[in-house]
Amino acid sequence: MNKELVEWQLQEENTGLIYPWWAHPFLEVLKTWDLSKVHWLEFGAGRSTAWLRSKCFWVDTVEANPEWAEVAEQECKDNYFSNGTIYSKQINEGHPELIESYFDLIPKDGKYHIISIDGIYRTEAIEWAIKHFEGRGGIMVIDNLDQDYVWISPKAMELIEPYESEVFIQPNHINHEGKPWNTRWVKIPA
Repeated sequence: MNKELVEWQLQEENTGLIYPWWAHPFLEVLKTWDLSKVHWLEFGAGRSTAWLRSKCFWVDTVEANPEWAEVAEQECKDNYFSNGTIYSKQINEGHPELIESYFDLIPKDGKYHIISIDGIYRTEAIEWAIKHFEGRGGIMVIDNLDQDYVWISPKAMELIEPYESEVFIQPNHINHEGKPWNTRWVKIPA
């Protein structure tokens, strides 16, 4: 195992690639999905960007920290994955005047099948994804929504309420006051 893993991170045995840092029960489901023709948009780069590229046709990533984007891109290069692009610019969350700059990083011609939301401006990313999927449908993968100490957003919960979804709770996660770590998928119909 890679000694650089942090708590709860997992590594794929046969490749050594690091899985997305999502609830483990969701990862078990994700492993069964055929992603070979999928165009994926990832809000928030990570060492798992390489794992996504290993499974998907194409992965675009939007990252608000250029240094972290370089780490993710190097992980991809080290594993010879060039089927994606990381778009990055220093943007600090908590500054509403920068939201537009963040979303301007997204390629204008992208047509995504799956969008994962695990970066900054997460509620706004849900709004963007729902609009993106209008008329075509798609899946959102959302981490940490309604999780104590991370992201409590009544507006985000209201946005996804009309859609089919499934929530996966991380077993043995104790750092919460009743709302544990979870990852969910939300299906937006065409």
